[in-house]
Amino acid sequence: MTEIPESGDPGIVIDLLEGECPVQGEGLVDGVEFYFRARGARWSLSIGGTDLVGNPDWYYEEPYGTGPYDAGVMSPEEAVAFLKKAVGLWRAGAEPMPRTSCLPSWFRPA
Repeated sequence: MTEIPESGDPGIVIDLLEGECPVQGEGLVDGVEFYFRARGARWSLSIGGTDLVGNPDWYYEEPYGTGPYDAGVMSPEEAVAFLKKAVGLWRAGAEPMPRTSCLPSWFRPA
């Protein structure tokens, strides 16, 4: 297992950061659970709520790379940097993105 890089932010506690296709991370940000995921051509961060994957309180995603599977093999250091970027947006009160933004059209609720 790869060692988890330090975030350098005492409010971000990373309990898990591992894998390829997807890269996944879990932990706490300011005492609230988070889930980080990087797969395909995008990465995302979900914060809070009773279902971090399906219905988080706050959600953010960005495209990544130039190939269809680049995000799934990003380095742990890159993952932590993106996690910190999204946490900064969350802390600043940015509006969450709709969770369905990364789901295929056939899977999105009507």
